[in-house]
Amino acid sequence: MAISRPFLLALLGAVLLGATFFAVQNARDNSDGDAAPAAQQAAPEQQAAAPAEPAAPAMTPDEALEAALSPSGIGSTSFTVTASLRGGGERASLELSGAWEMGAANDLPALELNVSARGPESGQRFEGGFVAVDEAAYFTQGQTGWRLPDEVWAPLVEQAAQNGFDPSRFSLPVNPSRWVGQARSEGTETLDGVETTHVSATLDEARVTRDVLTALRASGQEIDGIPAAAIRRGVKSAELDAWVGTEDRTLRRLAFESVLVDGGERAAVALDVRLTGVNKAQEIDAPAKLSQGMPNGLLGRFAEGFASSLSRRVGGQTLSLAALTSANPQRAARAVAQHKKVVILFHNPRGSDDRLMTRVMRELDRRTQAVVLRDHVDAVERYGKLVEDLGVSQTPSVVLIDRTGEARLVEGYVDTETLAQAVADAR
Repeated sequence: MAISRPFLLALLGAVLLGATFFAVQNARDNSDGDAAPAAQQAAPEQQAAAPAEPAAPAMTPDEALEAALSPSGIGSTSFTVTASLRGGGERASLELSGAWEMGAANDLPALELNVSARGPESGQRFEGGFVAVDEAAYFTQGQTGWRLPDEVWAPLVEQAAQNGFDPSRFSLPVNPSRWVGQARSEGTETLDGVETTHVSATLDEARVTRDVLTALRASGQEIDGIPAAAIRRGVKSAELDAWVGTEDRTLRRLAFESVLVDGGERAAVALDVRLTGVNKAQEIDAPAKLSQGMPNGLLGRFAEGFASSLSRRVGGQTLSLAALTSANPQRAARAVAQHKKVVILFHNPRGSDDRLMTRVMRELDRRTQAVVLRDHVDAVERYGKLVEDLGVSQTPSVVLIDRTGEARLVEGYVDTETLAQAVADAR
């Protein structure tokens, strides 16, 4: 079943709002002293001895909403983000949970993120996560973790050590505070043991549309065939609610609901962000069980995209996670040491001839006794002296190593029969 246009728009809005919330934390949280986690704050006896501070003046609804949409003063927290999406007879859900804690001024924050998502069709399910702690990062699934290579993560650690961590580098090009109209007071409520001021506001669908489309263009994406005017007309209602600590003016909850109509189809999205244990020490640990390589399936595809995007942001070049974590260089070295024939395809997954050669290599693996391997071309340097004199510079390229360790290079597409004969003729 194809996902309807309103459903896609609702999903996009939820992702943008949720991602923006976690991106707008200000770097001054590290330096102004207002947001230190509990472990860094004054000891209880010191706090008891300090003179009582005057009560903060009451917030206006607009001030509460501004505090919610430009959060500061949060040095650590646990969080849960839930999104439910319905439209065109389709349903989907997303849940993010975890914790984060700012470290010293020149350290990256510690972060734990767990994701559970169900798509509109039966069997569409995703489970995975991400952990960053002690200058290392991991993708996770259940109790298993895959460490992000130092080539990708270390430049971010080094940048933070030299210049401090600036979360604004990773924020989306949208500003949710521009989306809201006049705030209304909804009274006070107690959340996580803290009295909060509850405010609500309607959203300006024209501004939401403009900012969403700007964000899409900035990321190189478009939703074909959906003009901005149609999106604006389709938004029938959009409401935002926020709960902000009455005394500390720190966000505790943010909720968003919207209804869209397109061509008689109705879609609804609900997003709810809840923070607990704000400015208390969080327990964030590296995965207990580590696996080599990279995860499979949807998590693997996400990990590859994340690594490529991060490497571009901090290093200016795109690095392939598959190439950096491949175990094939070690397999090739062992096979050569055992005087076996080895055939290695270096490819670019996006190339048409490369995809054809992938099928050729699968057939070759069935027809010969050679050790047949495939790797992204970015992995060439990891093979060292096995291929260093061949000058692999284009894709697809096949390296054939005979039993004596002598290697030859075959560039471009070659059919299965020809390649199988070359393997048979090799010593």
